[in-house]
Amino acid sequence: MDRLSELLGSYVQFQYTALDRIVLNGYIERLQRPEGLVYFLHDVAGVPCIEPSVLTRRTDEYRAWVRRFAQERQVPLLAAVKGERKEDVVQPHYRRLKGEEGVACVLTNMEQGRTFVSYTPKEAKGDPNYRYISTARKRFMHYYFYIWDPVMGPMSLRVATYLPFNLTFYLNGHSFLGQELGRLGIANRKEDNAFLAVADVSALQAAAVRLTPELLQARCDYWAGQLAPSFSEQESLAFAPSYRYSISQIELATDVVFRRSAPLRAWFERAAELGLLLGGADRATYLFGRRITRRFNGRLQTVLEARNQGHPVLRSYYRSSFVRQYEKADRLLRTETCINDTYHLGIGRRLENLPTLLERMTQTNQRYLDLQSELLDSTVDQGQLAELARPTLVGHRRIPGIKLHDDRVLRLMEALLHPGSFLADWTTRETYARLIARHRLSESDYRLTQMRYDLLKLRAKGLVERIGNSRRYKLTPLGIKLGTLLTKLRTRLLGPILSLKAHQTPRTSNNPSKIESALRDVQSAFDRLYQTLGLKAA
Repeated sequence: MDRLSELLGSYVQFQYTALDRIVLNGYIERLQRPEGLVYFLHDVAGVPCIEPSVLTRRTDEYRAWVRRFAQERQVPLLAAVKGERKEDVVQPHYRRLKGEEGVACVLTNMEQGRTFVSYTPKEAKGDPNYRYISTARKRFMHYYFYIWDPVMGPMSLRVATYLPFNLTFYLNGHSFLGQELGRLGIANRKEDNAFLAVADVSALQAAAVRLTPELLQARCDYWAGQLAPSFSEQESLAFAPSYRYSISQIELATDVVFRRSAPLRAWFERAAELGLLLGGADRATYLFGRRITRRFNGRLQTVLEARNQGHPVLRSYYRSSFVRQYEKADRLLRTETCINDTYHLGIGRRLENLPTLLERMTQTNQRYLDLQSELLDSTVDQGQLAELARPTLVGHRRIPGIKLHDDRVLRLMEALLHPGSFLADWTTRETYARLIARHRLSESDYRLTQMRYDLLKLRAKGLVERIGNSRRYKLTPLGIKLGTLLTKLRTRLLGPILSLKAHQTPRTSNNPSKIESALRDVQSAFDRLYQTLGLKAA
């Protein structure tokens, strides 16, 4: 049983993990470089001189074919309007297909794209057939075909109308699951791109596994053959211009469906608070299973977005990729890893790498939920705090316990948790350097030998463990749980309470802060307790 189910099992109806948004780039591998284009047009198509008109001729032919295609099949051919979501524009046209295979609508849009340019260089020396071909990014027309596929459900295809005619497929894993469950006759309730009820959860998860690279490639090849620019039979035999696919963006969602909305709302509110409190660069590196090196250049942070708009999103960034968590459809908690560049995980972009990528993304989602469960469970003490305060015998050595007034040990624990929370592993020297810099201490204020002694206390209590026979260490789940509780008690409760001075008259203020008012209430409560017990202030 995973940590979340153990903590919230009575509140959770079911959970599943599946691909959500999938964006694949399609490209003809041999047409991506200028030398490949020159070979194709010179040696295969028999063009002696590659002038700009040669490049635009194929664009004009394809655009004419699309106009005929739309007219013959009565498919709306519309210009995209800036500021309007394309999905909202085409949604009414899907109803025309009535769930049958076909193209619902075609939108045109002017966008930046990769293409080729042909020009005469200075060294041509009067030779009219001497041309220079190079790649360039230019603004030109792209077609968006909105499709109903019998396997994938609604999907779309963007086609660049200039050579090398690159494609982009937009698919959704939840749409595929809807088609699969419908084919198997399994009752379900799907809202937007999430399942809120299903008759057979195991069948839902099994269907998610069937969304393989081979299936994705087969559906993309089918529609590329139907809608992408075509080549003559002679060109196809000589050049074999087939498309390969790479992953541009992919999202993997772990959805936890609650029985009621109230527990979900309370859980996510606390999760968002703890996520911001302990979020940091090291948390992001742990979640994505990557280490920071000197060559790293990107974003590492945890933020709470739209917190004042009723639908907050907790998001942890690693470069341009991120994990986000939010409430959906009142009873569903979605934890979603979004990869915008597969190299962020050290994995290639080709579609064949999808299984490896999914394994890493699944681990990221599970880490996110497990760590939040550990943090949320740390609010309940089951006698472990009292045990921390007692001495521990390691062999014949008596090691003192950990108490709330033990400044050095708690300062070390805080350094391990924030911002170094959830580090995969570390050495004492790495932690020592971070702690000295964080608290602006000199080496004489806190020596490395002192930190090693404090680390020994943490190891004796099982809060930190050594990795094999190496000199590297990591926090244990118990260390995350009790360390969070200790640092919060020290910094957020006991510190403000102990700073109160009972002999001082509270200063008056027209606009007292909430914290100041709460602390005054605590002080008054202590005074009443002293009087009831017959104690006098020291």
